[in-house]
Amino acid sequence: MTIDSRFRSRSFEVSWPHWIIKAELERLIETSDGPHHHVTNWSDECELLLIEAFTSTEPVDEFRALPERRSGWGTDPWDETPTASRKDWMRGLYEALNVLPVPAPRLPYWSERRTGPKASPSTDLAATSRRFAWTIGKMIDGGYFAWAFGDACVDGDYDGELGPDPAEEMHRELGRGDLWPVPDHSEGYTLDDLCDVIEYLADHVRRPLRRRYHDYAGCGWHYERFSAERGAQIYRLRVNQVLSQSVLGLTLAENGRLETIAPSAVEDLVTAVRAAENVHDADDMELEHALTQFRARGASEMDRRQAVIALAGVLERRRGLVKEQLLSKDEGALFQIANQFGIRHQDAKQQKAYDSSLYLEWIFYWYVATINLTNRIVAAQS
Repeated sequence: MTIDSRFRSRSFEVSWPHWIIKAELERLIETSDGPHHHVTNWSDECELLLIEAFTSTEPVDEFRALPERRSGWGTDPWDETPTASRKDWMRGLYEALNVLPVPAPRLPYWSERRTGPKASPSTDLAATSRRFAWTIGKMIDGGYFAWAFGDACVDGDYDGELGPDPAEEMHRELGRGDLWPVPDHSEGYTLDDLCDVIEYLADHVRRPLRRRYHDYAGCGWHYERFSAERGAQIYRLRVNQVLSQSVLGLTLAENGRLETIAPSAVEDLVTAVRAAENVHDADDMELEHALTQFRARGASEMDRRQAVIALAGVLERRRGLVKEQLLSKDEGALFQIANQFGIRHQDAKQQKAYDSSLYLEWIFYWYVATINLTNRIVAAQS
């Protein structure tokens, strides 16, 4: 298969991960052949995708220049090749997906080339709130909150899922006012305000699949047909870009709730464990529950203790594998900590004179690393 070289150019640089673009292209290509296919609506959905998923306007401009259906011939009177249609073009884009360029790191400036790169300062709560507000403002403009919060129109505003007063509904749910709209109130956010708003919006974000332009009195775009799954994915991507540059030590998980993050090398272990095919079927649910419970924002000591106990239970099911692959004394040590240090059992024999805020984290991630090791051993043997 020959891929057109133009798809490799910076004109087709993506702003979304390839896997999200792939899923959307598959959906659009599939619906283009469906019994209820409407050419104009389909083209509108394609245009919206191309505007959002790429950093330049060239992809959508190229798409718009094509006919909606394959018809006629090329502009050259001697050319007997039919002009490609928009559907053909989208299929070509799908085939070129793996070569579409991602944003490249910027080239270093003069002083950086002379003295080396400067460390990027992490942002405090106030700066993080401002960056979050800017991000949410862009997503509001893109229709991501129209489903829940409604939409303004010169002919009369549209109510969303939260009713005619979404700010009051948000106040009722979170117990605090002056939170919405985010760009208007973010300067006064406490840490709890920011975190609760992030999680609340994760529950109410939807990506619009279609839009229509209302030109009367310069009203602007109105959005319709919403995807909860795609909205949550894009929202999580954008929010985590903000959080990754902050000192808060938080990340937004797939379940729409904030988690504390470990140093990068340890965080890679968590990612690997979540993505791996586990040794026992029962491990999947217990592992995810333990990871979420331990890393949850505001997790109590008891929450963390229970999460460590759950991981010890996962390793108990792998005791034979651990004993076979590791030295027997190591196998025993894995469970000795949980059994003797006041974690799994609570009696007079347990050793409890330790700082749980420090040592529970160490034990937890040691167990995560061991689970990751056993996953890799099984994968290597299969």
